[in-house]
Amino acid sequence: MCTPKHRILRKGSKGRGISSDDDTFTFNRDYSSKLKRVRIPLVKETSITRGGDAANGAASGGVAASAAASAADGSIPLPVEEDRRHLVEAATVRIMKARKTLHHNELIAEVTKQLSVRFTPSPQFVKKRIESLIEREYLERSLDDHRVYMYVA
Repeated sequence: MCTPKHRILRKGSKGRGISSDDDTFTFNRDYSSKLKRVRIPLVKETSITRGGDAANGAASGGVAASAAASAADGSIPLPVEEDRRHLVEAATVRIMKARKTLHHNELIAEVTKQLSVRFTPSPQFVKKRIESLIEREYLERSLDDHRVYMYVA
């Protein structure tokens, strides 16, 4: 991103490569290109060093550092959690619309299978989303067996 071809980032020190941790980069606000679309990937936890450096980054208030800190706690960021809720509900409604009636275990297995490409939802998370769909009257429980769900058209 700091190559002469794009110059999205400006390097603070001289030289071609990244020589040490002291190298600094700043965002180039003057960059624009009508021909190139630039995608900037998200920072993953593995790209941030653990230990003292992560604590110093969190103290500086960086977005990547706060994301790494929440990932280290095991909690999922709120926007990601909300997107996952929508994905689970959409997959559940798609499956139930096609099958009309389905047993609880089969529904959880099918939802998990469909979403395994993006993430693996826990059965408790899927169950909460099913309960939410029942409350909003997308699904209902069978009168004969409470473990069987029926799609409400």
